Amino acid sequence: MRKFLYRTIAGILLLLALVGVFLPLLPTVPFVLLAVFFLVRSSKRDLVRLKKIPYVGKILYPYIKRVAKWNTQQPSSST
Repeated sequence: MRKFLYRTIAGILLLLALVGVFLPLLPTVPFVLLAVFFLVRSSKRDLVRLKKIPYVGKILYPYIKRVAKWNTQQPSSST
């Protein structure tokens, strides 16, 4: 249920960003960043898809890594 909700919110935000490209009073970048935030929260598969987009992936991936806080290293257990 949560994944569907996050993807729906991200889709709406991307549509608003697309409208913002043509309307000068509507900002585009904040909507795109929020959409990326919700897509990252929805699933790792969406994160990989965003990374594979040729130009956008290279620009957004450092931001995505910071927001998602994906830690690939397993925490060491010190006992």
